[in-house]
Amino acid sequence: MHVHLIDVAPKPRRKMSFQTLSLPRVAGATPPDIRVSITDGRVERIRIDRSADLVGMTFSCNNAPRAYELAREHRRLGIPVVAGGVHATAVPQEVLGHFDAVLTGEAEGGAWEHLLRDHAEGRLEGVYRNQQPPDIAGLNPPRIDLFRHRRRYLDFHPIEATRGCTHDCSFCFNATIHGPKFRTRPVEEVVEDARGAPTRNLMFMDDNLCGKPGYAKRLFEALIPLKKRLFFQTHLLMAADLELMDLAARAGTRFVFVGIESVEDGSLAAVNKAWNRVSDYRTYIQRFHDRGIFVSGGLILGLDKDTPETFSKTLRYMDEIGLDNAAVNMLIPYPGTPMWHQMRNEGRLLTEDYTRYTGLDPVVQPAGMSLEELQDGYDRVLQEFYRPRNYVRRMVRNRMTGRWYLYPVAWFREPRRSRMLRLGHVLNRRGGDRRAA
Repeated sequence: MHVHLIDVAPKPRRKMSFQTLSLPRVAGATPPDIRVSITDGRVERIRIDRSADLVGMTFSCNNAPRAYELAREHRRLGIPVVAGGVHATAVPQEVLGHFDAVLTGEAEGGAWEHLLRDHAEGRLEGVYRNQQPPDIAGLNPPRIDLFRHRRRYLDFHPIEATRGCTHDCSFCFNATIHGPKFRTRPVEEVVEDARGAPTRNLMFMDDNLCGKPGYAKRLFEALIPLKKRLFFQTHLLMAADLELMDLAARAGTRFVFVGIESVEDGSLAAVNKAWNRVSDYRTYIQRFHDRGIFVSGGLILGLDKDTPETFSKTLRYMDEIGLDNAAVNMLIPYPGTPMWHQMRNEGRLLTEDYTRYTGLDPVVQPAGMSLEELQDGYDRVLQEFYRPRNYVRRMVRNRMTGRWYLYPVAWFREPRRSRMLRLGHVLNRRGGDRRAA
């Protein structure tokens, strides 16, 4: 049997993406007698492989329309198609209307093997899921070797230590995919993965690497001798633990992404993130800078307690607290999340056109301003924050000249990410870029 796995995207972009573990983990959970191939639509054109006996797709919400079209094309040729990943897990019945089967949650733990057995017997039973989230100790190695264009990615090796998050923010998919329990891999397994990485740059795919400080401390301490460079996502509360911060720095941490979300305490409370206190931002970010760690923050504009004054306040606070970079989006009520249910029940969901669910367009009627005020304010925040001279000024002011190379990388990815996603709206609506090589 030949299984072809596809990461769906509207247009390939070289040297803009990191290698991920989603499909390599699925391939690793596949029995060894089954041939597996991977197409990563983020870096290569998606072609229909007529030799495939089964096609599996993963896709984000905004790429769902393109995935549905690809599913139709494969089924027209008699090739069964199955879906998995975040969007498929959030709205399995919707996705099942376009695919022969849906795998929700994680592939390991037996669900994927069950699906493959049913396919071999000529029957697929709709939705497949594990009864419990699988133990992530002793997992088969991810088949990163199946990525065919390694040089088209940024030079980071993907690695995983934990799954899940210790928080439950109303806009987040995490609990939908990984369940309420925060799970950790044995430290020695993670260290072995790190030791075998072909580059010094390790990109942790975890949603919240420091969700359990005790585990994170043991992990960082074990990684110190390897002299790697660590890049990961965590919560800002990490900076409250000075021992954890020191160990992270000694282990080689160069970059963290933290969810700032808002500079309005009321908006944070409205999305179940009141533990993120605006008054702590400056102190905590300075602690990262004191250890030479670049800080990128995620922010959401258009939350319920935001007003037209929030945009100027956000720009001022981003400068005052010392953010090196920011990923700024308008509120996205992802299907299946508590936020989506709230917006839909209140009649504030403006569209269910998933190609607009990118954070660049308003898809929710804001509570504290007009749509025009939201769009204009958002565009102004992006324009001002991403000015090249402001990047240089932040690097000097934050005493981060030793990490100067991260600033052009961040500047290159973020504004162009916005342009790429805007282009992606058009590409999704017309079914992808037929000219892409």
